[in-house]
Amino acid sequence: MSSQLSSGDLISDRYASALYDLSVESKNIDTVLKDLYLLKKCIQKNNDLKILVKSPLISSDDKLKIIQTILFKQSADKLTIIFLKVVSNNKRFSSLPSIISQFIKINAQKRGDILADITSADELSDKQRNEIKDQLKSILGEKLFLNFKVDKKIIGGLIVKIGSKMIDSSLATKINKLKIAMREA
Repeated sequence: MSSQLSSGDLISDRYASALYDLSVESKNIDTVLKDLYLLKKCIQKNNDLKILVKSPLISSDDKLKIIQTILFKQSADKLTIIFLKVVSNNKRFSSLPSIISQFIKINAQKRGDILADITSADELSDKQRNEIKDQLKSILGEKLFLNFKVDKKIIGGLIVKIGSKMIDSSLATKINKLKIAMREA
């Protein structure tokens, strides 16, 4: 599996695996997971924080101080804080969103959960989300967790990705297929 990963994915995988092993050892996976979900949500919802994490112009120490402030307000686990200090010392904050995603995937795999990424052109209503969840649960089982994303580039429709399988019913893909078919005609 490692040979198929890019260097960025390899870094994220190593950091996430190390954090997972440490959280198993200290028997606080759920607490660390809760902290990482919070951090992920903050980074996704706050554009300034997203830019801060990725920016090479802001020092790792400054990034750490800001993220620690967020986590201290939520009384984060000691292991999460120590881990973020390691990320800071190694100047890997730009990989933090990927590390968090990888940690969540590792945890889901170990628990036998199924993760699905649902990408839509616009924010889905709670009713739409529940309908999608119900449909997928009837096919895949109860241990299903959905991650909803918005990507305006797909124009309309949905992209459902479960592991290495993808169902792409987006308008952008349909338009591209139509263009290719027209060129060949």
